[in-house]
Formats: sequence, structure tokens, C-alpha cells
Amino acid sequence: MITKTILMVLPILCAIALLFTPSAVYAHAGHNHGGGGCSDCNPPTLGIDASGKRQVSGGFTINGQTFDVDAFKQDLDSQILQIGEPVEIILKIYDNRGYDELKHVELNLGHEEKFLSGVMVPHHPVTIEWSKTFDGKTTTAVFDKQKLIKDVSVQVIDNSPIIGVKFNFTPVQKFDANTIVTKIWDQKRNDNTNYFHNVLDIVSNEPVPVLVNSVNSIPEKISEKTTHELTIVNSLIDKVNQDIKCSTKDVHLLRASDNSPVCVDAYQASVLIQNNWAILTR
Repeated sequence: MITKTILMVLPILCAIALLFTPSAVYAHAGHNHGGGGCSDCNPPTLGIDASGKRQVSGGFTINGQTFDVDAFKQDLDSQILQIGEPVEIILKIYDNRGYDELKHVELNLGHEEKFLSGVMVPHHPVTIEWSKTFDGKTTTAVFDKQKLIKDVSVQVIDNSPIIGVKFNFTPVQKFDANTIVTKIWDQKRNDNTNYFHNVLDIVSNEPVPVLVNSVNSIPEKISEKTTHELTIVNSLIDKVNQDIKCSTKDVHLLRASDNSPVCVDAYQASVLIQNNWAILTR
């Protein structure tokens, strides 16, 4: 009876032991180790290795501002960047087996999740990839369907003992690059992913319309042309039907084309005035 019980329990114990064997368990956040039985399961890192030990200081640099990289995800100090201004990002990578083992470094600009065939999948507006083949040849690939950036280059600036990879690009359109995702892996497919939030705020270099809430909000400096037009129109204002009553939230204007009155919100008023399409009456 005892022998029979032991024989029944033994397979269950073996299965449990196999389930929790290190070679069969996925590693912790951000680190993905190679297949079972690998002799070297340490993924490359920008900062902290799989054991929690810091291997790299200042693993992420953007336009001269350097940050230590924590595990998996972190917030940075946002940089405001105008369209047309170049960006330089340097990743410092530690691989315990050196540069020869490093095979892939990926920089993703922007991050959002979209449904694809009912499954939530990550989406990045721009992806820049550096890859190295088994014979040591390196290639750079850029995935940018909307043509959001230009002047892309990737360069290895150091390879011993810490590997430095420099990414350069210039945004040509405004897009959401608030989150940057890096992915790196070695020859054994040990990989590491980091999410950097609050990184880049790309803004347009066009003038921002000034909100018009009252007469006092009009800029004091007005071009001579605009001043002349105002002088002419002022004599016509009294002749125009101004019985239209605007709400307290709206602005009362005269259309430049026919001097007819119109009520619009503050943003529309600022656009119309700046383009000389309308004139503020009071």
C-alpha cells in the first residue's frame, strides 16, 4: 500500500520540480532569457542586470542629458523640441559576453496599444533598428510610414567594456514621442525591454494663436497695415447693424469681407484677427 502511494505521488512531485526549474521559468520584468538549458541566460542591459546589480551608469542620454536606467520602466525629465531640431540619443549597453554577442538594438519613438483582430498589440509611429549578423555585418532599418523624421543614423561609438550606440534623427512633423521604448538582445535571444515615459514633447515652430477674451487682450503692437485698416473700418462701424448680442463667452467681430457682425469663441476670434479676416469691435 505504501509503495503504491509513493509511486502515485512521485510523478506529481517531479512535475512540480520541473515546472519551477530556473531554465523553464520566464525571468522578471523586462528581462527575457533564452530557451531552457542555456549556459548563459544574462540579457544585455542599459543599467541593472537580471540579478538586480547595476552594471551601467548613465545608460540613457538624450541631447546631452543623461539618466541612470532602472528596471523595465521609468519617467524622465521631458524635453521640449521644435520641429526641425536634431535629436541625439545614446544607449550604453552591458553584455557579459561583450560586443560580439550583441545582435540587435531597437529604438521606438512613441507607444500606444491598438486592437488588431481582437488582440491588443503595441504600435510605434517610428522604429529605428540596428542589427548585426553572425558574420559581424551591421545594418540599420527605419520604419516610418508617416515620414515623421529625417537624417537618421546609427553609430557604435564604443564597444569595450560598455557598448555605446548613438541614434540621430530630426523630426519633420509633430507627433507623440512622449514614450520611448528600447529593445536589445544578444545572440542567444536573451532580451531586455525598457519603457521611458515623459521623454520628448515635439511642438510646432509655427506661431501659437493668442486667445482673445476681451479688448484688452489684443497685442499693443499692431502693424501699420492693420492700423490703417482699423481706421477705415471704424468710420463704418456705426453704419453696420450691431444689434447682435454675443454671449459672455463669445467675442463680437466684424467680417473684413463685408463688415457684417459675427459672434465666435475666443480661439476662432484670435485666428480671424491674426489673419486680418475680422476686426474686433469692442
